[in-house]
Amino acid sequence: MDGFGDVEHRFTSRRNPAGPFAPGRIAERPQPAAGLLREVDHLAVCLPAGELDAAIRRYQDVFDLEQTFEEQIIVGKQAMRSKVVQSRSRGVTFTIIEPDLDRDPGQIDAFIEAHDGAGVQHVAFRTEDIVTGVRTCAARGVPFLSTPGEYYQALPERLGPVGVPVEQLRELSILADRDYAGVMLQIFTASTHPRHTLFYELIERRGARTFGTNNIKALYEAVEREQAAAQA
Repeated sequence: MDGFGDVEHRFTSRRNPAGPFAPGRIAERPQPAAGLLREVDHLAVCLPAGELDAAIRRYQDVFDLEQTFEEQIIVGKQAMRSKVVQSRSRGVTFTIIEPDLDRDPGQIDAFIEAHDGAGVQHVAFRTEDIVTGVRTCAARGVPFLSTPGEYYQALPERLGPVGVPVEQLRELSILADRDYAGVMLQIFTASTHPRHTLFYELIERRGARTFGTNNIKALYEAVEREQAAAQA
């Protein structure tokens, strides 16, 4: 069934969910360490401007998903619109984003140009222990994005205690955010895709139900402060 762009959705029925995923078709690698990657938290999808609302209606009408969140994210001169649809069990979550053409082009525009249309920007894997997850994945060769030091200087005042020492977050470049339901910790990998259009996220939810929107602004402001300090 058509999804977005050239992406199709397929329905499968598994009689033994604990068994091999596709015996004879996919050679599965050894399972990750217990608790390292628990499940897929969400998929983030980028669409060309003007396609967001129609995509949301399609997921509601065809797949019976519910819209659970929406926002406009403004970062400097850039902006994007985002809506979230989820299955009623909350086991399936799509974060769907389109650029705001009334403002300057940004990362969503760059993705759509490089990908030649709509597509999956990143897949987020939930972990029960992000510190262990980052250390383990990094030791296995996964490249993670670094975070400006200025981000962590502002973190205690912005969020208060988040359950992990700030120095440990800084060491591993883990981001933190807080919403009405709790705290979330997250980190993104560098893209190894030939067109740099796909990356991954590790996310630990300590009650939080949203997706780290405040981190986008906090990172932008941290980069600006770091650049200003370098020019002083």
